[in-house]
Amino acid sequence: METQKLIASFNKNSVEVIKVHLQEWKNQRYVDIRVWAQARAGDGEAAAHPTYKGITLSVELLGELKKAVDKCWAAVEMGEGEEPEGEKT
Repeated sequence: METQKLIASFNKNSVEVIKVHLQEWKNQRYVDIRVWAQARAGDGEAAAHPTYKGITLSVELLGELKKAVDKCWAAVEMGEGEEPEGEKT
């Protein structure tokens, strides 16, 4: 049985929202970070739906994702990033 819990969400722009879900599927736990888009339903009400833009990871990889985001945050704060692959000196 699949279960899903919304952990966080924030606006990406005026028509898209980033949603972070913790979910369980086939007795495995996953984190799903996905762009949801607003679409006009037939009755005129806005209904959000998930897009293909996103990533689903096993919770065991959540620590690695956090490290990568922390490195990115530090690079942004310093105004730099890593050199492109193949161009390292």
